Amino acid sequence: MGTPNGNLVEGVIANLPLFKHSSKSHLAELARHARTQHVSRGTLIVHRGDKLQGLLAVAYGMVKLSLRGDAGEEKVIRLVGPGEVFGEPAAFLETPMPLDAIALGDTLLVILPAQSVNALIEREPHFARSVIASLSARMNAMVADMEATTLHGALERVASYLESLADAGAPGPVTVRLPATKTVIAARLGVTKETFSRLLRELAQRGLVGIAKREITLLDRAELARVAHRGRKGHAHSPLLT
Repeated sequence: MGTPNGNLVEGVIANLPLFKHSSKSHLAELARHARTQHVSRGTLIVHRGDKLQGLLAVAYGMVKLSLRGDAGEEKVIRLVGPGEVFGEPAAFLETPMPLDAIALGDTLLVILPAQSVNALIEREPHFARSVIASLSARMNAMVADMEATTLHGALERVASYLESLADAGAPGPVTVRLPATKTVIAARLGVTKETFSRLLRELAQRGLVGIAKREITLLDRAELARVAHRGRKGHAHSPLLT
């Protein structure tokens, strides 16, 4: 654990969707109670079954939340990047963490004690509504993920994932960077690494994307969106979480 830099911690907290309606005084109060933790790539931050003392926010780096079966197979549930939080159910419900959390690169975490967050919920209706909205959005995203992995083909999933990495408002071609290795992203999308690479090549052969290692240029975003949404009539689209 580290001694938090007040400005850094307060800046991280202020950028979290959970706290967008909070006053500066409340952000400063949360920052005073928060602490930081720097973890190196490959570190097991939280083991499935561990108890959490609070919410964990990513200041920089990337965290993988995953399940691992008895045979060693892994299902990546979510990739958590800068400005995102994980561990809400375990912190709010005081239940064991249902997933393993592993750092995919050097990562700085800001840990917000559950007691301080709960006190803010009791005092601030705007904050309580933000928490409800954030958890509801997470539930919607999980439903969308389940729909994608059970009802949609692998090519649709890959196209949808690439689409979700780009700013929706950015016009024309745009270059995005895969936030993790192809192995991790393939596990996130429910395909093998080989299948993920093959589907990327297929999209490239169609002229929809350009590939330079982990840099992917979305060349034809309209057609990529059509591939991603193919067969989804009647369903609201929610991009896969990154």
